Amino acid sequence: METIPLSFLEPGTEATVAGIRAADGMLKRLVAMGIHPSGRLTVVCADRGSLIVSVAGSRYALSKGMAMKILVGRTGVKVQ
Repeated sequence: METIPLSFLEPGTEATVAGIRAADGMLKRLVAMGIHPSGRLTVVCADRGSLIVSVAGSRYALSKGMAMKILVGRTGVKVQ
């Protein structure tokens, strides 16, 4: 599966987390939000400085820098 940084996805795209390139503290924070390898998420909104993602019914705002550290594989599903 081809992986790309989360920040490259368009709003409405569903993806599976393939890996996270982050230090221990940030990794623990992301895992606490439900963002972990093999986890699924949907990009809700992608503005200039941040992304809003939906994970298991909850929404989280991530900076573009943080989103660049999350590698995802597209599922090919565009959620309306």
